[in-house]
Amino acid sequence: MTYFLQYLLIGFLTGGLYSAFAVTVVLVYKATHVASLAHGQILAFGAVFFYWCIAVLQLPISVSFLVALALAGVLGFIIERLTMRPLIGEPLFTSFLMTFAVFMFLDGVFNLYVAGETRFIPPFLPQGNMGIGKLIIAEQRASNFVMTLLPALIVIGFFKYSKVGLRMRATAENHRLAQSAGIRVKNIFSIIWIFSSILAAVAGIGCATIMNIHYPLPYNGLKGLLVALVGGLDSIGGAILAGLLVGVIESLAAGYVDPLTEVGGTSEVVAYVLLLFILLVKPYGLFGLARIERI
Repeated sequence: MTYFLQYLLIGFLTGGLYSAFAVTVVLVYKATHVASLAHGQILAFGAVFFYWCIAVLQLPISVSFLVALALAGVLGFIIERLTMRPLIGEPLFTSFLMTFAVFMFLDGVFNLYVAGETRFIPPFLPQGNMGIGKLIIAEQRASNFVMTLLPALIVIGFFKYSKVGLRMRATAENHRLAQSAGIRVKNIFSIIWIFSSILAAVAGIGCATIMNIHYPLPYNGLKGLLVALVGGLDSIGGAILAGLLVGVIESLAAGYVDPLTEVGGTSEVVAYVLLLFILLVKPYGLFGLARIERI
């Protein structure tokens, strides 16, 4: 029972990162109806900006964190203005392919920067362990969980209660009706990309503190799309719950199935098996809304 609870705890803390990834994808989808792949690279560049501020500019941790988030927001704004805005009115699949093109372009830039090496972010989170009964919690993991998930919860609150959030929700429901009500839909798109890019940078910094900065880092952001599909692309709360669920299932698979197979890597497969099952049973995700179109 102790091992089960330990795996459960590890998966829960890892799932917090997945939830933060997924929220960025859902935010963009709710406003634009485009599932963004580009945020995987924004995630990685958020970590690069943070490392650059600490290692090159030698700024304090808190200042580096804020500068990295600001630069990530600028990057998201540039991507939206230069690549997504010209495609407004075009088929949504075209915009989706554009996010893939942006991902591949930035992937080349990212790999040129890392040059096959690994960049190590200096430890700035607690490094010890704490115990709850027989369970052991890595303080770094727990701090990461709070650091990445708390901003996502703040954005959800902002999205729900502020006037800008009300305009965002109106835009998410129907672009034309929102525009007829005097809402500047294009400005809302820019705001969404800035907010989601900042959240992606936070998630990237959290991820890089665990696995450092090297070539697979951007592809961790793609897990956000998987989790968003499981939870429902139009449900922010579903993205958070699905991230925790996927993290727990991966942890249990790594703890119980990997030793039986003697190969490992089950945790990387089980999330996609879960996605396949969910899409077969509930194509709109666990918490997504089924939209009925009448002709």
